[in-house]
Amino acid sequence: MNNANLDHQFGSATYELNSSSVIKFELKSAIGRLFSKKSRVPKSPLLQIGCGPNIFDEFENVDFYTMRFWQAKHIGHDLRYPLPYGNAVFEGAFSEHTLEHLPSRYAIKLLAEVKRVLKPGSVFRISVPDLKQYIDFYNGNSSNPEFKKFSSGCEAIWSLTQNWTHLSCWDSSMLVEKLMEVGFKSAKKTAYLEGSDKRLLRDSKDRQWESVYVEAIV
Repeated sequence: MNNANLDHQFGSATYELNSSSVIKFELKSAIGRLFSKKSRVPKSPLLQIGCGPNIFDEFENVDFYTMRFWQAKHIGHDLRYPLPYGNAVFEGAFSEHTLEHLPSRYAIKLLAEVKRVLKPGSVFRISVPDLKQYIDFYNGNSSNPEFKKFSSGCEAIWSLTQNWTHLSCWDSSMLVEKLMEVGFKSAKKTAYLEGSDKRLLRDSKDRQWESVYVEAIV
């Protein structure tokens, strides 16, 4: 395997955590928080947490700050901090492969924040890389062909837990447990493009192979 493949597979060229990247991240956060609105009135009924380049209509699309703020198509925000919205203002929320980029204590705080900004009876749909699938592959119990990209079970666990700036790992049981702890009335595992609010079925096909999907109701 050449270095280019390693960079593509594990994100080492772009996503490596080191003192320089941490300083840049914190500076960008500090500047962004200084100049961003502390309170916003939603212009859309739905909320997407961690949108990346996937900007959805009818959603408030939120992701980390960009220094070229005048070109941003999303709302800049550091997800370690309270969401800039009032209580019970959204009809639903969606988050795909975002929670794992936060340390566990901040991830749990974000779940509580999403619950806070959702109206009673609304749905929060969330997906993350599934620890169970990686463990199954490590233990030789997986028939998922996508895992063949890894040379070993250890390499797969390495990719899940130490690369792409992943800072926490999750399975359906842990997601359900923490969602219930922060106050959701119910939470359960679901499946790719299966859910109770069709507006929130925005799951990416290219992430299906490693994802676990959970829906929680306020």
